[in-house]
Amino acid sequence: MTANEVAQYIKEYEEWFEDDRKIPPEPAPIVDRTQLISDQKQRRAHLERLAVHGARAGGAGMPFYMTMVGFQKHSSSTSIQNLRRITFAEMSVRRVHIGRYILCRLIAPCSRMVAVQTVVEDTEGIANDLSIYNFPSTSSCSLEHLDSLFSPGTVLAIREPTLKAPTQGNRPLLRVDSPTDIIFVPPNSPLLRGIAWRTGPKVASYPSPPPTSADAWRERGDSYYKTSQWFLAAFAYSHALALDPNAVSIRLNRSEAYLRLKYYTGALHDTQGILNKVGSADPSAYKALFRLAKARYGRREYSMAQNDFVRWKSRHPDDSAADSWIDRCRARLRERTTGVYDWSSLFRNARRTIRVDAADFFGPIEVRPMAHRGGGRGVVTTQDVKTGDLLLVAKPFASVYASDLPNDQFTVTLDLLSRTKRERTDSLLLARIIEKIYGNPDRHDEVFYLYAGRGYPAPPDTYPPPVTAAVPVDLLHPKVDIDIAQLEAICTYNNFCPFRLDGPQMDKEAQPAGLYTSASMFNHSCLANATWYCIGDVMIIRAAEPIPTGTEVTIPYCVEESYIDRQTVLQKHMLDRCDCRLCEEDRRDGEAQLRRRHQLKARLDAPTIMSASLADVRALEKDIAATYGRTRGAIRPLSALALHIVAEKLRMSGNARHMRESLQYDMQALECYGFVLAHDSGRSSSGPKLPIASERLPTATSIMEPADIMLRIACTYYMLREEENAARWLRAALWLTEVSVGSGKELFMLIHEETLQRMDMQSFAARVL
Repeated sequence: MTANEVAQYIKEYEEWFEDDRKIPPEPAPIVDRTQLISDQKQRRAHLERLAVHGARAGGAGMPFYMTMVGFQKHSSSTSIQNLRRITFAEMSVRRVHIGRYILCRLIAPCSRMVAVQTVVEDTEGIANDLSIYNFPSTSSCSLEHLDSLFSPGTVLAIREPTLKAPTQGNRPLLRVDSPTDIIFVPPNSPLLRGIAWRTGPKVASYPSPPPTSADAWRERGDSYYKTSQWFLAAFAYSHALALDPNAVSIRLNRSEAYLRLKYYTGALHDTQGILNKVGSADPSAYKALFRLAKARYGRREYSMAQNDFVRWKSRHPDDSAADSWIDRCRARLRERTTGVYDWSSLFRNARRTIRVDAADFFGPIEVRPMAHRGGGRGVVTTQDVKTGDLLLVAKPFASVYASDLPNDQFTVTLDLLSRTKRERTDSLLLARIIEKIYGNPDRHDEVFYLYAGRGYPAPPDTYPPPVTAAVPVDLLHPKVDIDIAQLEAICTYNNFCPFRLDGPQMDKEAQPAGLYTSASMFNHSCLANATWYCIGDVMIIRAAEPIPTGTEVTIPYCVEESYIDRQTVLQKHMLDRCDCRLCEEDRRDGEAQLRRRHQLKARLDAPTIMSASLADVRALEKDIAATYGRTRGAIRPLSALALHIVAEKLRMSGNARHMRESLQYDMQALECYGFVLAHDSGRSSSGPKLPIASERLPTATSIMEPADIMLRIACTYYMLREEENAARWLRAALWLTEVSVGSGKELFMLIHEETLQRMDMQSFAARVL
């Protein structure tokens, strides 16, 4: 979708929403249940045909859907015990029924586009369409998966329900945005006491209701367990435990399903309950203790996990299953306490699997209130730090990469808060965050203590929130309340696009997305005093310059060369304006020059640029330089890019004079990125001086662009047989990598392996570094 199309869709929806808001609540019309069921069956049949015949829609090889986030929606925070039952006849369209819940059961098969869709009836037999958004495990599931969760006859209690007016047609629908508003009601629930369904005890046309005994649910759970359908297994075991809470074997199986789902809180609570119930000699205790230790590890309780693994090992000395886990616990504890990581191993592991195993590390920083900041908080140093010092290592709360996206549908998400189109990964990221909180309720505050905008209460002054104890996880009756509207706002303000040093070039249609809760405490500056990168999904933040005690630490949210591009990125984070020196100087250049520069960048980015003549590229570079004011500072990112392209064109000639001229262009490019050239080429007491000043690291671009320029300079000197100069520039690139990501020649050789191979400089670099 183009920017104009996005703006038009958002405008039309906002107009409809505003018009609908002005209409007062009105009694819900009675809809023909036969027609509702028939229409739903047709939707289901259509999806079945697509699945069977492999048909595709949407013009891009898969079904195309659109959804909106960022509009008002209600999520309940009141316990079902404190709500009173309501029926459809008592409900009004366009009203949130605060203090009430509706008891309903499914009377039609499910379908799924963006939401899970079906038809429900209340106890009086009145039917309505039901749309369930954000339910765990359903973002890209099969129809069979839906049938296992929402089969006809399933009874639901929906907290504080809302009948939404339709955007098309005249049939309202019961819309549920938060999965924690849904309670699956087992046959023995107090909610069913005295309840009689007017249409009969069974749903017509579906004579086989869901199982009603613990054994039947256990058998169903076991079948899913054997086929690694972990959510369905845990769901079935939860049904069984609702009917037989004392079944140790069922709880033990559910604990394993929870571990596979990364529902570590649920696994911990289940295994603790088993160990408290049975003796240490009981066969169940053997598995329960090992799973308890793994749950603690997943919860980042490495010391307690190590103790549990050691305790297990002491009882099973001949079994080596715990040995590698004990080693991993020790490694994570060392990382957490010292900030010492094996960066090279981490990089190699990330090439195999994006999500790598590493502990979080907090350096000499803390979160403090900052009234002048939009989020009211920021990060400051607690001691003087030097350039390259490690400030934070963080795993994401959740992350999504192109490889995670479903291949059976294409969903476009429009954000009414930022008035932008979100990345495909952002939509799935929201689902991943919801699912993680659903299975780890104690981590709710880790997300909901983040800034969500002025429409929500200000978050606490400090971060992270206090650690809370594990709570039971019941997939039928969630023990946590997830406010979806607030969560959508949190994601708008706080999501990152993690730049991976180990990965391929990011697909512009599917950039990665991640919620890094601790890193979200850092405020933005294009000319920041700290920099960040990712190895796999691990974010690393280092000081880009000496930072005195008590000074705010900032990071760049974006590194685009064009002011207009930077503003577009910042708009998605709800930042209207950046007041850094680079942006101030850009604005002083004037609107006309900014537009002109942005247009010239499109020519510079064109895939045909390297086939242009040297004269044309030189002319383009001069045109770009002319858009910058003469009195502004040295940092001119787009000029840096243009100068480097001129240098590349000069090198392509193979002419020695042109190659020497290319060196000057590349060195000018580095100066335009903010590097200071060291004109003294002598030696320091510790060895050869670098050809660049090393007091600070410019942050107006990622390290890859200047590192590539430095390597190209080294390669040019090498081709000119000036090995000493080549070595100096290799050392400059090494320094840049060390202060940005991590120290060590080995890591440098890994990060720049492809470039060094292309330049035929691997052996030379290995020898001189």
